[in-house]
Amino acid sequence: MLDKAAVDVLESFKNGRMIPNSWIELEAPTREAELIQQLAARGFLIHEEEQNLSQSKPVEKKVNIIQLILANACNFGCTYCFEGIQGKEMSVEEEVAKVELIRVVAQDEIKVDINNSMYASKERFEHQFDKKNRHMKPQDAVHYVEKALAASRAGGMYSVMVQFFGGEPLLNWKAIDAVLERFGDGSKDGMHISYSTVTNGSLITEEVAEKFARHQVAVCVSFDSPTSPSRPLKNGDDSTPVVMQGLRQLQAKGNRIAINAALTSATWDDFNESIVDLAVDVGAREIGVVVDFDPTFYSAFGADNIVDRLWKVVEYGRQRGVVLTGYWHQIFQVLLGHDAVAERGFKNCSAKGAQFSIEPNGSVFACKAGSTLLGSIELGPELLDAPAYIEHAQLRHENPDFCRGCEIEGFCAGLCLGPLEKKYAAIDVVEPAACDFYRGITRKHIDALQPFEIATFDLQPA
Repeated sequence: MLDKAAVDVLESFKNGRMIPNSWIELEAPTREAELIQQLAARGFLIHEEEQNLSQSKPVEKKVNIIQLILANACNFGCTYCFEGIQGKEMSVEEEVAKVELIRVVAQDEIKVDINNSMYASKERFEHQFDKKNRHMKPQDAVHYVEKALAASRAGGMYSVMVQFFGGEPLLNWKAIDAVLERFGDGSKDGMHISYSTVTNGSLITEEVAEKFARHQVAVCVSFDSPTSPSRPLKNGDDSTPVVMQGLRQLQAKGNRIAINAALTSATWDDFNESIVDLAVDVGAREIGVVVDFDPTFYSAFGADNIVDRLWKVVEYGRQRGVVLTGYWHQIFQVLLGHDAVAERGFKNCSAKGAQFSIEPNGSVFACKAGSTLLGSIELGPELLDAPAYIEHAQLRHENPDFCRGCEIEGFCAGLCLGPLEKKYAAIDVVEPAACDFYRGITRKHIDALQPFEIATFDLQPA
């Protein structure tokens, strides 16, 4: 972004510097003042009072994302499922006294190892495997969205995203259909509503593809690699043929498609450029890469190796017109944005106050991976005052003390909250093993920037 003269201006603030208020509040009188305005807007410079008083600032109570957990069931048996679930229907087998979690066994006799699940609380496991919390009724889905929209409006938000999530959300197509028909683009409710879903792609029909296209639902289809064995059907068969059929249905109807791939210990050997070729083949211009939530992944494979493996595919994607995004990439997106955190409501973790994840029974969590129960959606706007919600929202802008001085502190929110809750029984903590990866992949993006991709400040005459 900066030439040497502009870098010198930035570094002149290293120990604090007094500037006229007009340089921030009014039209910039000089090129230097304009640079300072831009650096402040992007979070590179902050007011001293903001730094010292940030902990006492009122918590922003803004819900940008409404996530509907339409089904706590799935027709796949993915080896790396963060929920540790490989059975379609679950029943309680025994209680694990040490941490008061519930071990479960699928009715098709596929055992679920509780240690492979991200969940960390008895409340979360009880919700996950309660037979009364398996599928969201269509009328309940509509009611929950109405309540969540009221909470969003109470926080001053009039543009939200509704996410159809699971398990596999298309196991509950009736609920999706009911929400799309009732709310449409949100104008009837004084809102702007956009939609997205993450699906394994096996249940896409012509009807589904048509309706998703009509309502502009962004469809993210999970598919790791044409050669990966990590996403079998429940009966153990290869899922690729049915997923490809679903992708073709979406492509034929002109849907906005993204591929959702995982880079984990289970997919390490199969994560390569072939996922980009597949994306091009089905008309997807974006691949969301979920890098392993397990903290041990980063220490086992090494941050540099993970960065190199991911960046190789990122570069190939650029050559073929496919963008790779993800939790890790959002740090870079926020870094480039103008007041991006205020606009989007979060850094790279929507669970920090920006999202309601609503279970079939109406219970609300911060996200599907989180273990802290916020309350019931029946509370509507009152949920914004719930202590558990406030605890999450306090992390919207402020990182734990461990992050102080990190070069991406203002843009990164750390690892996913789910594994943090499981490992540390807290959310205001950091997983150091992931930090080198986040810094490394962000540096790769910065180094690869071309002059035409971002506005630059050249203070020194050419």
